[in-house]
Amino acid sequence: MITDIAGVLLGTALAAATPLDDFLDAMAQGGQFEGVVRVETASAPVFERAFGYADVEESRANTPDTRFHIASITKTFTATLVLHAAETGDLSLDDPLVHWVPELDAAAYGEVTLRNLLEHTGGLMRDHTEALGAGEDGPDAMVRALNAVGPQSGPGARYTYSNTGYALLALVLERATGQTYSALLENWIVVPAGLEATTYGVPENPALIATGVDMPDLVTRVPVDVTDFRGGLPGASGIFTTAHDLVRFGRALEAGDLIAPASLDIMLAGIPAEGSDGDDAMGWMRVGLGEDAMAWVASGASDGYLSVLMIDNRPDDLVAAAVQNNSRAGRSGSLALLRGLIYTRMLDRPGDAAVPPSPLADALAVLEADGVEAASAYLDTLDWSDMPVASAAASQAVGTPDGGVGETAYAWAPATADAGEEWLELGFETPADARYLDIHFTQIPDALRQVRIEPGDIVLGTGDAQRTTSEDGAPVVRFALPDGVRPASVRIELETAQTPGWPQIDAAGLVDGDGNTHWAVWAEASTSAFMSGAVSMHDLPTPDILAKLARRLDENGEAVRARDVRTLREMRMR
Repeated sequence: MITDIAGVLLGTALAAATPLDDFLDAMAQGGQFEGVVRVETASAPVFERAFGYADVEESRANTPDTRFHIASITKTFTATLVLHAAETGDLSLDDPLVHWVPELDAAAYGEVTLRNLLEHTGGLMRDHTEALGAGEDGPDAMVRALNAVGPQSGPGARYTYSNTGYALLALVLERATGQTYSALLENWIVVPAGLEATTYGVPENPALIATGVDMPDLVTRVPVDVTDFRGGLPGASGIFTTAHDLVRFGRALEAGDLIAPASLDIMLAGIPAEGSDGDDAMGWMRVGLGEDAMAWVASGASDGYLSVLMIDNRPDDLVAAAVQNNSRAGRSGSLALLRGLIYTRMLDRPGDAAVPPSPLADALAVLEADGVEAASAYLDTLDWSDMPVASAAASQAVGTPDGGVGETAYAWAPATADAGEEWLELGFETPADARYLDIHFTQIPDALRQVRIEPGDIVLGTGDAQRTTSEDGAPVVRFALPDGVRPASVRIELETAQTPGWPQIDAAGLVDGDGNTHWAVWAEASTSAFMSGAVSMHDLPTPDILAKLARRLDENGEAVRARDVRTLREMRMR
């Protein structure tokens, strides 16, 4: 096993330039990568390069020793700890969750097992922190939130990604072993794997850390406060480490230094539950490399940070890690980097390792250089066949349901979980002679207060509604409509402040007398979590995206740029 190699220089490879060098140079020069990449094989030297700044204000460059927040790759460490605890007899994967957390409502969570939590099939909400008031944190608050909201689906019924599930696993580990999560990480992974720069929580020396950077408008660098890394989610997030240590962790896992081969098989077995394509595993996802070859991939994303760890199961035994402290490129850039590593180092197909297009960033550049007309002409050259997912936008509630339980990306969500009164208004192209109104939620239907139907200003309260579920198990609220109603629009009114959790609406349909459903064709909302997020350079400049870009520019004092973006949007909507 190669553990180190001399002569690694900042921004240079160990030998002559390779296709991976060329690919990384292109990504860095295009503003799509700022961080560190490390690659090892069982028979070849280490590849390691660092790009950009750990701290721009201090002119401190990223180096191979710089530490990054790896966010959800923490789950891979947690799954390793749980499987180790199962080997030592401290717990069993088939233990009921309520055995270790008896404060949970047994009627609601009594059949959920630790295995369910590892596989994201426990039916839990994605983030219990969504249901907590300001300043609340810790296990007691987590339990209160879970008891108030309840499960979103039955145990084992669906794969539903849950940070809360892994936070519960951390709590179970502490109760089962009598050690803190941080101590377990140190004793069961850091020491036996020989890791030198891995901690749960922020390292004491700030000079070791890469400051995460958000670029919400593609122009402004916004440093992230690394001391505020997703509190309340130990086990799901919160580990800081280097690319070097990530590779060592992967090697130790493969070598059997952390868990037995049989436990590793359990970890990497696919999850067959509905909602998973079978390539999801405990803390990993599987990527096919042809024939029976696989790459095991863990990824993480948090404010200002992106990370990837990858293990090749073929004989050359390649392990690669990439850690980034600039989220300008977003997940698309992170996935492009993953594909680049696969094509150049695993499959020897460097021609397939293309830097992804950045249409929104390019449109903004053309707009600044040549004006609105030129930017509009540039938009005419784009391929619009693969429209981006506008996660949590009001437009996600248009058309047929395309999500499932907890599927945030494919549903509208308000800007916060607890703002109070919110509304989503949906319009229908041809008013149907409707018998029922079906509102398809992905989670937290209890936030629904009433619906208002036009024409006629008809108001229906939740006492008139029937609760049911869709074919994929997501909650549906059905209203029987008065005879002769031909709705042109429906305004769905929510009260979020008194309902724990983040309500999300996937679709709404009017069901006619023949049983046909007429889905909404336009949508407007009081607020949107989509509008509160950043834009990515890879986004297609749709009207939704341009509106969000203009808002982000305004918020960061870029009034002239914001005005021009709005002008472009108006021109495209004529």
